[in-house]
Amino acid sequence: MAFPSLSILPTGIPAWAIWLGSTLGVLFLLYRWALPKPIPGIKYNPEAVKSIFGDMGAMIKHTKETQELYDWMVEQNLKLQSPIIQLFVRPLGKPWVVITDYREAQDVLVRRTKQFVKSDWFAGVSGGVMPESHIFMKTTERFKRQRRWIQGVMTPTFLNTVAAYHIYHVCTDLMTLWEQKSRLAQGRPFDAAQDINRAALDAIWTIVFGSESSKSITRAQLELYSGNETVDLPASMDAPVKLPSAPYPPAIHAVHTLTQSIETGLKSPIPWLAHWALRQTKGMKEAFRSKDIFIGEEIAKSLRRSSGQSKDAEVTCAIDDMLRKEISLAEKENREAALHTTSIYDEILSLLIAAHDTTSTAISWMLKFMADNQDVQKKLREELRASYPDAAKERRPPTIREITNITAHYRDAVMEEVFRCSQTEAAISRTAVEDTQILGHHIPKGTEVFFMSNGPSTHSPAFHIDESLRTPACSAAKDHLAWTWDPKTMAVFDPERWLSVNESGQKVFNPANGPLLTFGLGERGCYGRRMAYTEMRVFLTLIIWTYSLERCPEELSGYRAIDKLVHAPQQCYIRPVKLI
Repeated sequence: MAFPSLSILPTGIPAWAIWLGSTLGVLFLLYRWALPKPIPGIKYNPEAVKSIFGDMGAMIKHTKETQELYDWMVEQNLKLQSPIIQLFVRPLGKPWVVITDYREAQDVLVRRTKQFVKSDWFAGVSGGVMPESHIFMKTTERFKRQRRWIQGVMTPTFLNTVAAYHIYHVCTDLMTLWEQKSRLAQGRPFDAAQDINRAALDAIWTIVFGSESSKSITRAQLELYSGNETVDLPASMDAPVKLPSAPYPPAIHAVHTLTQSIETGLKSPIPWLAHWALRQTKGMKEAFRSKDIFIGEEIAKSLRRSSGQSKDAEVTCAIDDMLRKEISLAEKENREAALHTTSIYDEILSLLIAAHDTTSTAISWMLKFMADNQDVQKKLREELRASYPDAAKERRPPTIREITNITAHYRDAVMEEVFRCSQTEAAISRTAVEDTQILGHHIPKGTEVFFMSNGPSTHSPAFHIDESLRTPACSAAKDHLAWTWDPKTMAVFDPERWLSVNESGQKVFNPANGPLLTFGLGERGCYGRRMAYTEMRVFLTLIIWTYSLERCPEELSGYRAIDKLVHAPQQCYIRPVKLI
């Protein structure tokens, strides 16, 4: 018996139409699959989940218009009125979780280090330049081994006897440089950002390699200006003077190029790919080659210096101490010392980049805060004159021994407020390595979590958070973080907030007076924090002692920033008047 033919398709439909319909259906399903997948319960921008690009378009638009990223992230918390939100900035990737609450940041960064580790995103942004530096590693035995190489560099002995000495001499050169620039500018403002950047690079360069390692770029600038009698001057006394720049020596130019390249990773949704592409260019290859040649030569010099010396011989630069540490470790472990390795080279490079870029940026912000807060500048100068009476009487700058040995509480408060308000590191990122919770919300394994230092709880009143949403350890520490800052003035530059009255009725610096996330927290906080404070102390003291920083015109005193490796000011003009 024959059965009739059955068809589930209408007759007369062309094959191409069936193919097209099937293709469109598959594409629609792929599109739906590619749409952002929110973490349940965490607020997000509703329009972001309607596009496979999520929040990326809005983020890119903002960064192109303003050159800033982190202020946009905090704006989303304020827009959604929540201390915890999620952003979709990587197509097909997990959302970023953004938290604006200092107490929660402290809890995670200090107490929950096994659940949240050094950020994969951070490593992707910066690691292409120095992938084997310890700052990008998880907290493993290798991390601990490499960190031992630089332990000696952050000790009080090294900082006060070696680092401070080099910083002081570089800063003295900077004071002379500004005298020459002021002579040429004839009372007009000039850009100081490059001067600070070069001086900070000179400082860390001599700290790492010694004073004979390379020609000072600050002195090269000084020689350039000393030979000039006049420059073209604008008619207005408020218009900035443009002054020429001396070229960088090859090795310093290479490090500068590598530092600037990190911005590429920061602005890309796929940082590692963007940096890989950049590393294929001729300029980057030459920068890496020059850097490796120079570091190799400096290691050879260091080994020659240490030949025949005892293990207790005085250390005069960081590279000597680092190599001595590795040789000592190798002897204990009965192996050959790993001196010419990528790990050593990357550790040296990361010390150069991290120590100069972050500190120079903070000092640039300091110049702006001092010029725009004349009362603070005057009070600081009065305290310095009282703290160093011999120097004041002899009409000379205080010596490095005086600066490092004598405490000036208001200066320390000014430094802390500069680090707070500069927001040099506006976000601290961590990666969740297991499924966990934050503020009662599920955080899937692999999620990038950002703790912001530029918004609610640090620079504006905190969001209300039910105490039951916090961990028991966080709740137990509540009373230790009970600050009394005026909510209306949290964003204002005010060093007084860091002063407390002691038993004798004196105002003394108290770093526990408020929240500060600039250097991170916990074991994986900024390892170079002590170096940054040493450098800021010397620069701040000599600058305010030597010059009065006059206020610049409003159009040259903006507070917009550019987010690269650090949060740097777009404008850093000064109008210094010499006092001694």
